[in-house]
Amino acid sequence: MGNVFTNEAYAKGNQPPQHHVETQVLTLSYIQTNEYQFSIPSYQRPYVWPDEAVLKLFKDINDARVAKEPNYFIGTVLTSIEQDEDGNGIYELIDGQQRTTTLMLIALAFKMVKVDSAIADTAAFKKQPRLQFTIRDQVQHLLGSLAGLDEYVFPGLEAIGENPYLKRIYAALQVLEQQVKALKYEDRILLGDYIFNHVQWVNNIVPQQMDLNRLFATMNTAGVQLEQADILKSKLLKQISNDKPLFDAMWLACEHMENYFERNVRKVFPNAPWNDIKAEHLAFFDEKLFVKNSGSTVHKKGLTIMQLAEQLKAGAESSSDEGKDNKLDNEQDAGSYDLEAETVYCRPIISFPLLLIHAYRIYLANRAVELGDGTDDVIPRVHADKLLETFEPLTKASEEEVKEFIKTLWQVRYQFDRWVVKWVERDDSDDEQLRLTYLTRSESSGKWYINRTQKELNELVMLQSVRNFTGERSAQYWITPFIAGLIKENITEDAQAIALLEKVDNDLSLAAESETQKTASFKQAKQQQPEVNSWQTNADYFTEARGTSFEHYWFQKLEYILWKQEADRHLEQFKNYRITAKNSVEHVYPQHGEYQNVLERDFLDAFGNLVLLSPGENSSYSNQAVKKKLVDFEAKPQYDSLKLKAMFKLLKEQNEWQETQIRQHQKEMLSALAAHYGDKE
Repeated sequence: MGNVFTNEAYAKGNQPPQHHVETQVLTLSYIQTNEYQFSIPSYQRPYVWPDEAVLKLFKDINDARVAKEPNYFIGTVLTSIEQDEDGNGIYELIDGQQRTTTLMLIALAFKMVKVDSAIADTAAFKKQPRLQFTIRDQVQHLLGSLAGLDEYVFPGLEAIGENPYLKRIYAALQVLEQQVKALKYEDRILLGDYIFNHVQWVNNIVPQQMDLNRLFATMNTAGVQLEQADILKSKLLKQISNDKPLFDAMWLACEHMENYFERNVRKVFPNAPWNDIKAEHLAFFDEKLFVKNSGSTVHKKGLTIMQLAEQLKAGAESSSDEGKDNKLDNEQDAGSYDLEAETVYCRPIISFPLLLIHAYRIYLANRAVELGDGTDDVIPRVHADKLLETFEPLTKASEEEVKEFIKTLWQVRYQFDRWVVKWVERDDSDDEQLRLTYLTRSESSGKWYINRTQKELNELVMLQSVRNFTGERSAQYWITPFIAGLIKENITEDAQAIALLEKVDNDLSLAAESETQKTASFKQAKQQQPEVNSWQTNADYFTEARGTSFEHYWFQKLEYILWKQEADRHLEQFKNYRITAKNSVEHVYPQHGEYQNVLERDFLDAFGNLVLLSPGENSSYSNQAVKKKLVDFEAKPQYDSLKLKAMFKLLKEQNEWQETQIRQHQKEMLSALAAHYGDKE
């Protein structure tokens, strides 16, 4: 592609003019044609992207390809041109090394799988890795050897396991290699070509003599960039002429995601009658509670947002003085209108822009049902980066439509905080877990507060964990119909919510070829039945020996079903068990065993011989014999996998793991799935 911002003179490592920062838009195709090399300087931190982030980027790019988006933008990097030993220009990465490393690892994964695409040759440059790691020779050897370069030697699994830097990079490569292998042959080529030609990033090149210390200081203190959600809010509020401060305040109560909704509402509307307000009163916006009783004059035309903010701030300051002695685990009165200053109590599984998109889909689904006007789903694919494009029709809609959307957003945020899992810290450690909470009320010094306490682990948490860690994670399509159903059916009990979520999940997982997850989830939100296959039709998928190409969803779904059926609930290994992010398919009967015993591929790659693990868990078992894996499994403080537990139970009963046991285990697992989906064998 052409370089849109800078002269071609800088393409092969020539210095930009003194005191100027030059900007380029790059692709892998461009850097290969123009012989770019990159280096990670010694002062940079190690590669730290977790498997989930690597997987999300890979799947996100593939989603963009499937959606036929012309380009996929991965961000901005900052570089300085240095000279290597041979006098060639090399771009030293000052900022953006994590995403650049990930992109090079993606290219290397295509090389490792031998995909017939130009991307496979991107990882190497002139008999060395294109991405150089200063003073990290082992990393160079790892990348060079996997790229097929003769002068580089693979460090070995033991060395990788002992070196955190190597371990993280190799784990990411394992995840990516499996993802590429899981694609159909033609899709591997199409995706490789798409990444090579259409994944873009901006390269800002600073002069070599620039003071990097001053540059870093400027980068860290330059202020907060205006977010898409802020721009959208401004556009929508422009459509409102009456009660604008009120709807601004409603939006504000919804947007701070790292605190619970009722706490945000109390901050924004401190003068509401909180001694009388229960959690369920927040299920929809009740103007009688939040406007008239607060003494607000927001109905007066011409009252500015700032005036409303000042009123709220004044009310908050007077009430907070009375509650200074309250503990942090109670809901406290506001001392400021700035919700971003709040202590982080929880971390959501999606961002506020993505929540806005789900709220908009629910709003559109409600209109389709109530008006019968054929209102359709949002046009772009569901992704936080598509926020402004997604909301373009609403920014041109009437005042009443915009107000109705913000009221819907309020309802969605309430249900989201009540029924959708969040990352919260455990009481006894700093580790985060996906949890739900109870809502209760307590009294302190004559004032009543809404409190949160953690719920016990239940089906809602486990099934949402399955959904959170599989499928199109940047969209989380299940959230739209789940919250739409919670609102429509006015669900208040766990059993009702579990039944709704299982119905949503089952239909999405069995969606027919004529449905996408997007179309199916929008039909569900409209209380329509999407086209689905029977379980028996879907069961044929498991008859083929697909190896690492099996969809990860089915492993995680089985974990949920086996968790519900578990008999040994008293064991500590089970009590400590959680459904977590796992991205590596392990052969229980090893592909390359210690004693080179041979098993036919039809059994080796069968679903009955496979289990989903994290790369760390996978490498800990390595290519050990099955009985050695059993010993390691039983020595762990918690189960790696309940499917693996079932496999080892069969191994202990029959004292071997061969074709007969693989076939029996697969039959048992498919029977469990069939029972869950309501089909008989």
